[in-house]
Amino acid sequence: MSELKLRLVTTGSLDSLEKVLHSSAEDGLKISNFSAELVPERGHYEVRMSVSGFTSQQQVVSKLAMEKDIRELTPLRR
Repeated sequence: MSELKLRLVTTGSLDSLEKVLHSSAEDGLKISNFSAELVPERGHYEVRMSVSGFTSQQQVVSKLAMEKDIRELTPLRR
């Protein structure tokens, strides 16, 4: 099964982290790694996560990019 590593920048709200997790679970994704760090001087969270259970990486990226609380989304190389 393929795994995709992502780096996200979300708003500084805990709700934004919950939405990322909820959105991922709704789409049937399995999160194998999740870490979030608040960057108070920039007012956002930097999130690193690994997901599996998808048919297309583009599908995952497109779905998450539509979330209004996500400011940046970058797939990471292994």
